[in-house]
Amino acid sequence: MGGQITRNALYDSLGGPFPSTTHRCHHKPKRCLPLHPCGGVPVSPLLFHPNAKGSQIVMDLAQRSVKRQASFCNGITFSNRPIALYEQVRLKITKKQCCWSGALRLGFTSKDPSRINPDSLPKYACPDLVSQSGFWAKALPEEFANEGNLISFWVDKKGRVFYRINDSSPMLFFSGVRTTEPLWALIDVYGLTRGVQLLGEKKNCLHTVVKPIHAKSKCYALTDCKMKY
Repeated sequence: MGGQITRNALYDSLGGPFPSTTHRCHHKPKRCLPLHPCGGVPVSPLLFHPNAKGSQIVMDLAQRSVKRQASFCNGITFSNRPIALYEQVRLKITKKQCCWSGALRLGFTSKDPSRINPDSLPKYACPDLVSQSGFWAKALPEEFANEGNLISFWVDKKGRVFYRINDSSPMLFFSGVRTTEPLWALIDVYGLTRGVQLLGEKKNCLHTVVKPIHAKSKCYALTDCKMKY
């Protein structure tokens, strides 16, 4: 749900230091998301939005950890600020509950969470929320939803969302995200996943490209490159 996997050979930047030259966007300049230099200092720490959350979500005072109290749904959460292009949203699964099926849903929204009425949030990100304009999300495969796993996901300038589990190679998650306006992270603490924690960004990352391991693979390898913008 929320996107369709592209099977063509893909080449793009995961992040890393960008040249000092101005990035030229083909869309209206005021609506373009900034490219986020890997290892750079974010405008502010990435936290969970304190108010826009599902009815079963309990959040710690630091706004870094959330837990679903009961049931398997009503666990939708958002980031407290927009996410830059290529900025990696890093999570740790802190609690798994084995009596349910399905797992974490991850994605983005162009709707400012500060303007979302929590009472209007549906039970599920998929399919309920993604059927609305400005929401994109997809379910994480259950086999990756183990307690202690580190999950990173990000969106590139072409609207493709990638993810990685721990130190695995990046995988294409889905595509079709509209990147001409600000995007907030969307995290649905669903099913098997009962608790997650937001982690800080890694500062020791390389200037790399994403390249498919073989022609029809959904797995991608990292290789050094020189990017031109």
